[in-house]
Amino acid sequence: MDDIKTVDDGQLLDPLLQKQKSDVAKMRTALLSCSADPNNASVALQNITVLRIYHQVARIIRYLDMMDKLELKLYSSIEARMDRMRDEDMTTLMTLLNLQTQLQKNMIDSQKLLEPYMQVADVVQNMQLKDAGSDNPMSAILDKDSRDNVRLAAQNILAELGGMNGNIAS
Repeated sequence: MDDIKTVDDGQLLDPLLQKQKSDVAKMRTALLSCSADPNNASVALQNITVLRIYHQVARIIRYLDMMDKLELKLYSSIEARMDRMRDEDMTTLMTLLNLQTQLQKNMIDSQKLLEPYMQVADVVQNMQLKDAGSDNPMSAILDKDSRDNVRLAAQNILAELGGMNGNIAS
């Protein structure tokens, strides 16, 4: 990830962070345009929803990048500790079993981060199918159920991210 960072005014800038900031600014603009013309409310909500999905996916990418760095250190530390352990010691056995259990749990929990986005991907694919049969790409507006599904998926991701922070520390 360091390879794609740029330097501006002496500070490293991550393009992913820049994109997130840009998307938030676009969400604000969409909301302001909605309040100026109530007829554009549904288009503004659709734009905000799509930008929010991108924003959350960017967060997951940053999270996964950080988890990769943590795992690299963790595995290095585990290997160093394993090299000092005595095979015949029962404490060694218990330590290894606990490590194995925690690593498996973290991997499973990490995979759960993607599940809500698989649902969102289905919604987006359905939108694309609707758009393919239409001359106007904005004609497929998310219905209430789809918006609720997107909102629920985003809330699930935030809850999972909150839960994962506690699991990693233990």
